[in-house]
Amino acid sequence: MSNQDYFLEPIDSIIGEKAQFNGDFILQGTLRIDGVLSGKIVSEGKVIIGPRGHVKTNIIARTVIVAGRVDGNIYALESVHLLEDARLYGDIITSNMIMQDGVIFEGRAKINKIDNEKAFFEASR
Repeated sequence: MSNQDYFLEPIDSIIGEKAQFNGDFILQGTLRIDGVLSGKIVSEGKVIIGPRGHVKTNIIARTVIVAGRVDGNIYALESVHLLEDARLYGDIITSNMIMQDGVIFEGRAKINKIDNEKAFFEASR
């Protein structure tokens, strides 16, 4: 899958490049962040941080794709994809991780199959 393919999927909610959001963002679908988000993110779908996106919080989601910057931990039920210019300053807990060349990652990663989906999302709320 090319990096551009990650950004062609249907998006349920978007935080635009010139937008800033501070607060809890909880959804079931896909969230794309091209601006700045501080607060709490919980998605039973995907969270995509675009190349100019900056997240200043923990992310709890089924899948997380990072092309921008994350200052916080990522908890992903299925997978984390760190694209070539991603910058992550925090820890990762997930079942699967893909990291491209050029990523800056300062933290710890725990890759372990997560069996109980219901408990995973309930613990995050």
